[in-house]
Amino acid sequence: MMAKGKKYVSWKQVNKFVTVLSRDLELQRCIAQGEVKSVYGIPRGGLCLAVMISHKLKLPLDIEPRETSLIVDDISDTGDTLLKFKDHKVATMFWHKLTRSSPDFSLYEKKGAWIVFPWELEP
Repeated sequence: MMAKGKKYVSWKQVNKFVTVLSRDLELQRCIAQGEVKSVYGIPRGGLCLAVMISHKLKLPLDIEPRETSLIVDDISDTGDTLLKFKDHKVATMFWHKLTRSSPDFSLYEKKGAWIVFPWELEP
């Protein structure tokens, strides 16, 4: 839903991302080969997604990133946050085409509007 330059993401879209990601053949290969053994969510935007993905994939949720963690964030906008995770598999719900750090797995392209996720509070 759009409102005043904002795009509101629904829980239905979040669930779709988690489901599509969990079925991704490349991610399944990474899990089978041991490249991904756990899930780490970048505070704050990636935490809700990481918990959901952890449950769906039946992988442990890390409180700190490990060498074999799937790194999860809500969006790769500028990409600055994700630059330090170049040696990891990274999943984001949204990505911006000008990001400095493209995720390995993503579902939606960010186009203009400010994105508001269902776990975010607005005044």
